[in-house]
Amino acid sequence: MESVTGVELSLYRHGVTKENLEKVYIGWTDVEVAEEGIELLKRTKRFRPEADRIISSDLKRCVQSADFLFPHDKKIYHKGLREIHFGSWEGKKADELSKREDFSMWLENPQEMRPENGESFAEFSQRIEAAWDMIREWCYQDGIEKIAVVSHGGPIRQLLTALAPEKKSFWDWKPLHGQGMTLYWADREAFRRGERCTSLSAVPITERSNG
Repeated sequence: MESVTGVELSLYRHGVTKENLEKVYIGWTDVEVAEEGIELLKRTKRFRPEADRIISSDLKRCVQSADFLFPHDKKIYHKGLREIHFGSWEGKKADELSKREDFSMWLENPQEMRPENGESFAEFSQRIEAAWDMIREWCYQDGIEKIAVVSHGGPIRQLLTALAPEKKSFWDWKPLHGQGMTLYWADREAFRRGERCTSLSAVPITERSNG
């Protein structure tokens, strides 16, 4: 039997950083949002949906982004929502790593190859799944109907792969810095069971026109 009320989940990727623009692998490296990122977050804030619970990765670029998006709301920080850990590759540019055989092998098969001293794709996936299972049940038990998650490209791709109404591979999803996507479940029991959402839409960054 379907429940009367639905659940809305908005996923926001943090604002772009200087390291993102320079194509540096940052993973768990704690860096700040760049000025360009702040400007887009401010635009996203103007038209984003309201949220009853805001959960963010605990890394600075997400904490800052959550503060720009929801300046007057309480936030909860969750380490499980961090980006994949790139290990010894953290802080290095792609062109610098391109000379390494293990990096080339990882680019060819990232779901099977592990970054040196980093996190495998399986470990990353299990971490994101565990974090989402906890968040989902917690929000369900508290009767939360509007949820916002501020995280990184990898975790958002993983959540969209599992929850979007249309099945796509991990790499087919392209979450944009400073922007969001909203997933909606018409039936909150389906949400609790971890089923795919009913609909998916982009969070607007400009005012919608009529017609």
